[in-house]
Parts: sequence; structure tokens; C-alpha cells
Amino acid sequence: MHDPRWLSRFHSDERQSPRYRVGRVFLVGDAAHVHSPAGGMGLNTSIQDSANLSWKLAAVQRGRAPDTLLDSCQNERHPVGRRVLRMSGALLRGVLTTPRALCGLRDLSARTVLQTPPVARRLAMAISGIDISYAAPVGAHPLVGKRAPDVPLSDGRRLYEALRKRRLVLVTPHDTEHFPSLITEWAGEVEIVSPKDATKKSVLVRPDAYIAWATSDESPEHRIDAARRALTEWCGPQGTGSAASSPH
Repeated sequence: MHDPRWLSRFHSDERQSPRYRVGRVFLVGDAAHVHSPAGGMGLNTSIQDSANLSWKLAAVQRGRAPDTLLDSCQNERHPVGRRVLRMSGALLRGVLTTPRALCGLRDLSARTVLQTPPVARRLAMAISGIDISYAAPVGAHPLVGKRAPDVPLSDGRRLYEALRKRRLVLVTPHDTEHFPSLITEWAGEVEIVSPKDATKKSVLVRPDAYIAWATSDESPEHRIDAARRALTEWCGPQGTGSAASSPH
């Protein structure tokens, strides 16, 4: 190639806002963080920012949660943005490596990673953002803060189909006959479903597919009591439609 008509210098900004919320103003997506296009992580990260904020805004606006719930967006999403900046920056610097010896080492490493299924899968999960977990309160069940898998349900649907109604979903074994009473107590706030496969765990899944509460207690009575406390924490006292305190 020769005689170019136009030349430009490529420059990749790497910046992140220190705060995602200031009063009534919220930053998500490219307004909150900008980075190199390496890895194509910007779109997924921005969508997940929006998913994290949107259900919380709706809950606060409808009086189902306190305003302080919105502060959790900073706690949950700011570390994710920082990780994306680091990953995309590292990928870009790797691609732009120029010394021949380093290029050969880079290419060999890339082939090795892509041909090792466990490592390749972990890399894919990290780049897509599917492996992201949020910090859980001290003493919480190990599943809290993790992304819920799209498990099949006993009614023929999958969990992510139930989440399309944009409300909390309580996934619990169907051997607990008193769980449906919680639907009446928190009408319109939660849907109760049972997994297709046998399990001893009960989990409360947020509208953005993250687990808000979980228990492995095998006692039906204990599971119901714990689920009632969790729903009170996330949805407010039964029948009030307003949260008394923030889970964060």
C-alpha cells in the first residue's frame, strides 16, 4: 500500500467515572466507562449496567424499595467497569505488540489458551461478563451475589422466561406446600416456581438474574421462615408494597 489519501492516529481512551450516582443523576454504559474495543466487552457491560439499574429504579419509583437501594449500583457495577478497563487494555497492548519475539510468544500463548477447553471457557465467560459476581453480605449463602443459571422449571418454562415479568422469582422445591401463601402476602412482587430437577436449595432471584438470597436448609418450615425474612428485606413488609430497609 502506498500514497494514502488520509492518515490518522488511533488513540484508545481508558477512563472511568469515580461515581455512578450523584443525587438523581446516574451514569451507565459509555457514560460511566470508556475503554478500548478489544474483546468487544463494552456492549455487554453497558447492557448489564442498565439491567442492574433499571429494576432498582422501578422498585424505588413504585414505592417497593427505599432510595438507598440505588446506591448498590455503585457497589456492584463500579468494580465491574474497572475490571473491563484492565482486561480490554491488556488485550489491546497484547495485539499491538511489535517485537518479533514477543509476537511469536503472544501467538503461541493465544493458540494454547484457545485449544485448552477449561481455560478457553473461563476466558469466554470473563469477556462476556457472565462470570461476574457481586459481593455478598458477611455470613450469606455462597450462592448470594452469583448469577443464576437458566435452569428448567417444573412448569415447562426456564428461569429466564419467568424473569421476563421483571419481578423477583423464588425458586424452591415443590415439596413445600405452604410456599404459595407467600404469593398472597407479596402479591405482584414475587413469583414462586419449582425447578424441574430435584434440589434441596431455595433461591430468590433478582430481575437482573442475580441471586439475592439462598438457603440449603432442608426443613420446609425453616425455608419458609427464611424466605419470608428475605422477601421482607427486599420487598418490604407483607401487604405494604414498600421496603422498610435496604438490603445493601
